[in-house]
Amino acid sequence: MSDVLKKISEPTLRVVGYVVLVVMCMYILTPLLWLLLTAFDPEGGPYLKLPKSITLDNFVMLFIGKPIKGRAGAAHPFYMNVWLKNSFFIASVVLVIIIITASMAAYALSRLDFTGKSLLMTFILLIGFMPSMAKILPLFKLCLMFGFIDNLFGVAVVIASSLLPTQIWILKGFFDSIPRELEEQAWVCGCGYLSTLMRVVLPVAGPGIAVIALLSFLGAWGSFTIPLILIRSEDLYPVSLGIASVFIHNPGEIGLAVDYGPLCALSIVYALPSLAIYYLTRKYLMQIKVGKMEVR
Repeated sequence: MSDVLKKISEPTLRVVGYVVLVVMCMYILTPLLWLLLTAFDPEGGPYLKLPKSITLDNFVMLFIGKPIKGRAGAAHPFYMNVWLKNSFFIASVVLVIIIITASMAAYALSRLDFTGKSLLMTFILLIGFMPSMAKILPLFKLCLMFGFIDNLFGVAVVIASSLLPTQIWILKGFFDSIPRELEEQAWVCGCGYLSTLMRVVLPVAGPGIAVIALLSFLGAWGSFTIPLILIRSEDLYPVSLGIASVFIHNPGEIGLAVDYGPLCALSIVYALPSLAIYYLTRKYLMQIKVGKMEVR
């Protein structure tokens, strides 16, 4: 009897599993479909519908360098091309800061032995796991002291400081996997520590550099909380903060006063750099095994 019930229940459970899977896919893909259709719809709105015609005007508006005004009733002007430039500037500065500082710190922690090294590594890891909001009060006081309020470079420095501990740990794993014999040969040829790092170690650790570059860029590109706290001027908003500000200034009933076409086009453009960087560095991500790289 139990065997008969098991045979009857197996198809039913399989059907239920497929139904749950389909519902989850619809829940995930429906907003993306609305985003894509509305970006090419000259009359896009807050509802999912097929556009009567297709236009690229919403994308052209992102780069014309002029204020774009929303529909009737949306008096708040928003500067999408400026937001894109600000986001790119912040992400680029964070990328440079992380690569330079994380490379030197990870190389030193990987190659040098000194008293308290394990304690220092644990402390760095704990800082990386600490929520950003737990550190925001002392960070805000420091930003006031150094003039980082309403300063894109200051925002980039703060974001880099929050990402740096994790990147140091990741890159240290890559450096640990590089044979010391390569450096010893460079020392025999007269290279110092810094020269060995630049000419020998970093080229070999290229996949590791690509990984932390990807993670740093994505972390800065999508940052919202830190810019929200440190930036006051609207012309200094990154894209993440700019999109939110549109709905803050145009609350309206379900956002009907918002011009959804350009906003959806901006969202698509905003997602492209992350997708492109992941596509270019995906093979390096596959080489990570428990935080270490296989030397090839």
